[in-house]
Amino acid sequence: MLSSQAASGLDSPVLTAALVAAQATAPEHGFRQRDVRFFAELFGNWLESTAGAQAFHNTQVLRCVHALAGVGWATRSGRKPPRWRLTSEGLVELLRRLVHRRDLMRLDEFFLVHHFLAAYGDRLRALAQRGGAMESRLLAVDLDEMLSPETLLERERARVARELARLQIRVEEARMTAQLARRRLARGVPVADVVDEVQSHYPYELNSQRPLNELLSPLPERWQREELTEASERRANGLWGSQVELLRAYDGVLERLLAQP
Repeated sequence: MLSSQAASGLDSPVLTAALVAAQATAPEHGFRQRDVRFFAELFGNWLESTAGAQAFHNTQVLRCVHALAGVGWATRSGRKPPRWRLTSEGLVELLRRLVHRRDLMRLDEFFLVHHFLAAYGDRLRALAQRGGAMESRLLAVDLDEMLSPETLLERERARVARELARLQIRVEEARMTAQLARRRLARGVPVADVVDEVQSHYPYELNSQRPLNELLSPLPERWQREELTEASERRANGLWGSQVELLRAYDGVLERLLAQP
C-alpha cells in the first residue's frame, strides 16, 4: 500500500502524468528522477497562466518513485544515477489515477488530462501492450475505457451535472429564505420566530452541528435581519449563482470537446 505522502503526490495529475511521460520516452532503459521532474515542470508550465506553476522538488519525486517500487509498481536498475521502469500494473494504476478525478477544484488539470488522452492515447495503449498489460481481456477493456477521451468527458459532464443540481438547490433555498424572512418581518413577526421558521423550512447543511437559531442569537437583531434577507440573497446571486454560471459555461466547453472528431 502506498504511503500517505506518496499517495498525496499521485493525487496531482501533473506528477502522475509526468511519471507516465517519463516511462513513455524511455521504455527500454528506464527513466531517471530528473526526467520525471522535467515533465512535471513542463506540464506545470502549461497550466501556469491559469493557476500558477506547481513546484515539485527532487525529494518529493524520489519519495514517490520509491513508494511505487515498494508496492511493485516500479523496478530499479543501475546505481548512479538509478533508472526506473514502471511495471505493467504500475502503468495501469497510474493511468487509472490520472483519469479519475474526485472533485472540480482544478478545471485546468482536467483539460491537461483530456489533452494527454486525446493526443497520446494510442501511444499509451501501445506502451501498455508492450509491457504485457493486455494479457487479460478484461484488463484490455478496462484500459480502453481509461484511455478514452469521450469516456473522460462524459464522466466529467456527469460530475458537473451533480454539482449543478446541488448548487441550484442552494440558490433556490437561499432565495426562498430571503422571501420568507421579508414577508414575516414586514408583518412584525419577531426575528427569533422568523429564524425558527427558516430553520424549520430551509435548514442549512451544518444545522445539525449548530442550529441556525444558535448561530444567529448572539448577533444584534439588525445583523440577524440582514443575514436572513440581504446576505441570503447575496449568497444566492453572488456566491452560488456565480458558480452555477461558471459550471454551465464549463459544461458547454465539455460538450463542444465531446462533439469534436
